[in-house]
Amino acid sequence: MRMPPMPGLTGCLLSFFLLFSPTVWGQAQSAPPADSKGPLAPAATADAPPAEPEKVVATPASSFEWWNREITIFRSTTTKLSPEARSKDASEKVEEFSDQLLETPVTAESAEIDGEATVRFMVGDKYLFSLLASDLDELAGQSLEEESQEVLAKMEEIRLARLEQGSAEAIAKGITAAVIASVIFFASLFVLRFISRRVSNFVERRIRSMRRLRVARTDLRPHFGLLGKQFIKVLIFLLGFYLFCIWVAFVFNQFPLTEPLGSAFTEHLMAFASGILKTMVAAIPGLATAALILFVTRWLAKLVDRVVRSMGDDEETGVLANDAAKATRRIAVACIWIIGLVLAYPYLPGSGSDAFKGISVLLGLMVSLGSSGMINQVMSGFVLLYSGSVRTGEYIKVGEIEGTITEMGILAVKVLTPPGEFLVIPNAVMITNPTTNFTRLKKDTGVPISSVVTIGYDAPWRQVHELLTAAARQTSGVIENPAPKVLQKALSDWYAEYTLTVYADEPTARGAILSELNGNIQDAFNEAGIQIMSPHYQKDPPEPMVIPKDRWFPPTPGRES
Repeated sequence: MRMPPMPGLTGCLLSFFLLFSPTVWGQAQSAPPADSKGPLAPAATADAPPAEPEKVVATPASSFEWWNREITIFRSTTTKLSPEARSKDASEKVEEFSDQLLETPVTAESAEIDGEATVRFMVGDKYLFSLLASDLDELAGQSLEEESQEVLAKMEEIRLARLEQGSAEAIAKGITAAVIASVIFFASLFVLRFISRRVSNFVERRIRSMRRLRVARTDLRPHFGLLGKQFIKVLIFLLGFYLFCIWVAFVFNQFPLTEPLGSAFTEHLMAFASGILKTMVAAIPGLATAALILFVTRWLAKLVDRVVRSMGDDEETGVLANDAAKATRRIAVACIWIIGLVLAYPYLPGSGSDAFKGISVLLGLMVSLGSSGMINQVMSGFVLLYSGSVRTGEYIKVGEIEGTITEMGILAVKVLTPPGEFLVIPNAVMITNPTTNFTRLKKDTGVPISSVVTIGYDAPWRQVHELLTAAARQTSGVIENPAPKVLQKALSDWYAEYTLTVYADEPTARGAILSELNGNIQDAFNEAGIQIMSPHYQKDPPEPMVIPKDRWFPPTPGRES
């Protein structure tokens, strides 16, 4: 018979605190002493908080196993032994009487411990362990007698397995079966390796021979071929792993000692495969819905691509320029695909898991932190594309960079310079720097080319003008209308600055025309005996450096006298 729990240390401390607490003692003294029986009044004791009941800590159950087989589960504490201690004690007992257990079956007898129904398991007159009614699983609804019969059956199964394990014939039979299974397994691995090489190479060749695996100018056949090859290898690897699991389970099942391990391995493998199949089957409706959404998204993207592509035209009659139409097409297609992916995302398996949510938050944070510069480039690209200030194929000058635009994108402009250098200019740089479009000037006034010379004041400026104009007329590629013109941009202390401007009809030939023009200028001044130099003042010459009026119009190579 169980005794009620005695008040512990907590209750004693609580009583001591209430007895000597100044607050409670003051309340007792201030109360009227009606029927007082001690220093504490009944009102004071009524205000005291009740003692908290002691918490009962559940003892974890312990499984009793022997020879890789579970015999029973101990759940209750008896004779001051926890379930874990009972399981350990039972294991020690069966190991101690293992020889007798091999010869004599285990028996069971009914008993009582502290008034609780108990079954004691014996081998001969030796006690092994006990099973209490409180050890039973209440949810299973099994009686103590049924549980004891299962324990006896398991102990008998172990005894027969130990007898079989000691049989030379059984051992030889198990080893023979394991060796044959091992030979078949390794031969299967060799065949799978051979098949993997042949099939993967065949799939790669077939994919590489396809003609429609291209996106714009990118050939996707090598990449998809490699992907198909690796996919076949993964399938073969999974098949080999499945054969390995079957081989391990079969070998374990050939020996009585490891037969439970083989059975458990097989059960876990089947449960794992069944779980994967159930998950795959459950994911089919969601995958079908996502596939349908993506199919409709692809159809809409192709439709928009064709419509916007037809709107592009570099002529004045076109709705959009080719560059603007190309950017518009990409933006529209990207928006359609983003909407399609957002709609299909909830139907993907695992989309509602914490892992997917964490990855989504991480990607959003990365885009938010790293998109400030990209947004600037994108907005600048919109200005360039839709303003029409420059277009692909036009010859421009941005700062010190000069060349032909080969491609305009959302983030940057690609320029090919006359020396053959391929430069990438960010769109923000294009917007913030002055840009000269020589191709547009060709259609209006021609491409301007300027050359600057400084000549001393001892040379008549009219003769200099005539020499520069004659050099321009001798240069190939220079057009007659507009005619070349010479401007005196500055009158410095010691020389005058002349700027010759000519016009060409081909913007990409600016460098070659300027080189030939400079050569013709040197030849003209050499023939006229005028030095191309910028003299500096050192001292006063003996005579003033002035030009007499009779030398104001000297004969020049291109002028008749």
